[in-house]
Amino acid sequence: MAFEMSDLDNFTGKSNSQMQFQPILYRRRWFILAMFCCCSMSNSYHWIHLNIISDRVLYIWNVSIPGRTAAERQLAVDTLSIVYMIAYIPLIIPATWLLDRHGLRFTMILATCLNALGGWIKCVGGVLAVDPNTVTNESPTFAQMSAFPVLMIGQIMDAVAQVFILGIPSALAVTWFGELEISTATALGVLANQLGTALGFCIPPMIVASPPTKYEPTNYSILPAAPSSSPSDASNDSGYQFFHQNVMYLLYIGAAVNTLPAIPVLCFFKKEPPTEPTLAQYHRKRTSASMTNVTMYSAETLNFSQQLPLECCKYPETEGNHTSIDPSEKEADNEVTQVSDIDSFNPRCVIVPQTSSINMFTGKGFKGQLLGVLGNGNFTVLLLSYGVTTGLFYTLGTLLNVILQVYFPGNAAIGWIGFTMIISGMLGSILIGIALDRTRRYRLISLLVSGVALIWMGAFTGLVLLRSLIWMFFASGFIGFALTGFLMMGFDYAAELTYPANEGLTSGLINASAQIFGIIFLFTASHLASSFEVLYTNILFTGLSFVGFFLLIFVKEDLRRSTMQKSVP
Repeated sequence: MAFEMSDLDNFTGKSNSQMQFQPILYRRRWFILAMFCCCSMSNSYHWIHLNIISDRVLYIWNVSIPGRTAAERQLAVDTLSIVYMIAYIPLIIPATWLLDRHGLRFTMILATCLNALGGWIKCVGGVLAVDPNTVTNESPTFAQMSAFPVLMIGQIMDAVAQVFILGIPSALAVTWFGELEISTATALGVLANQLGTALGFCIPPMIVASPPTKYEPTNYSILPAAPSSSPSDASNDSGYQFFHQNVMYLLYIGAAVNTLPAIPVLCFFKKEPPTEPTLAQYHRKRTSASMTNVTMYSAETLNFSQQLPLECCKYPETEGNHTSIDPSEKEADNEVTQVSDIDSFNPRCVIVPQTSSINMFTGKGFKGQLLGVLGNGNFTVLLLSYGVTTGLFYTLGTLLNVILQVYFPGNAAIGWIGFTMIISGMLGSILIGIALDRTRRYRLISLLVSGVALIWMGAFTGLVLLRSLIWMFFASGFIGFALTGFLMMGFDYAAELTYPANEGLTSGLINASAQIFGIIFLFTASHLASSFEVLYTNILFTGLSFVGFFLLIFVKEDLRRSTMQKSVP
């Protein structure tokens, strides 16, 4: 049973009686997490689903793609993916402020609506695409020239939705899940995003086959005929009509996948449970509420937050993990039990106990939290380490085909190597999340994971010279396992180091760091691969992996959220 103060005037009561707080876990938390996972999965699918078939995109939108040279037109298509990283950097601060100000439900509704809108706008871009042969002897119309720009607008909408989505996993986990479930819930949220990316690699090539041509894809003056063996029996249609139809199927499926999660989110997604699932979340919420009225009290009254004992904030004797699961799902009425005897309420029970630097956040708004988080030395080092390591992961995934084509030209197994990297990463997210929940050894596990990534990145650099696909599958699997697991762990580690700061803020900052480093690494590695050899690109990746590991050594294990939980008798 949770207690809530109903009369602010009683905040200064002087009773010495103790108030007991009982956290409750609601079964609906898994449904809340499932709704988020569906939204995140559909969004990450759209990140890569057009770039994995870039030759088809060049074929279908040939008339409206900007650029005079093949390189410029290819860059325009690559921007469909790059825009996901570019959009994140300027929008992360307002997106984090929105999550902090309006909560999970408002942010999720906005993200799902933007996601769905982006999918349908891309369908419009597909409808506007025309056969280049129909405009050979005349200038294309404005509508025809708008096809690819409209497609890009839809992709930008999905990219903006991604900014709101990526900051949610850790915030959702601490809002709805118990102390021993937070890391696992965060891992599942990240896993869903990775699963969407994996589907984005696999599904589009299955729906839209490559045009049966070997000439330059940016110059389709002569269109190929569709294969007569096609299940669509497209032998009576031009090749363009056949492939355009398949691309439209892909776009409609993508739009539908984006739209479906919006329905349950609008109807069933809740901002927060009636009763907090952990003591740490209870303290944060009560502290925030009390500090909102800071001007009503004298400085002498407010300064008690630095000298209050913890003994007034005890768990009642319940189950072994001190958390009660409501078997009858009594939260249906969305009511919280009020204190029946207000005179017995001890205001000292709702104040966050003093820990190192914890008061830097209390009583401050978003700006105060932002400055406080950036002033946290441990978080700043983690921010750099996470940015380097995860930025490396993004760059490696983007350039994997470019690297392996040098050693395995034309080999269809290259795509499955990337798929293996992502699937093994999903497994890593789950196992590492469970390990963190069971041991709370963040520093040790993060160093082990980063060390595994460093070892196998170096192995990848050497083994690729052997031109053995089997070794490539092994190396890529271990790299994906470690780097994706580290991606998930960074969210939870940052939340531990900066408690009681909002998790959406810390998640947004480390994500922004990864996007910035990813863009820098991508252009640098691409230049090395095109101007020199891909071997130098692999050496760069190994060096970056070492930098990420080295920085992590200097992060001290100041687990403030866990300390809050353990300090309660």
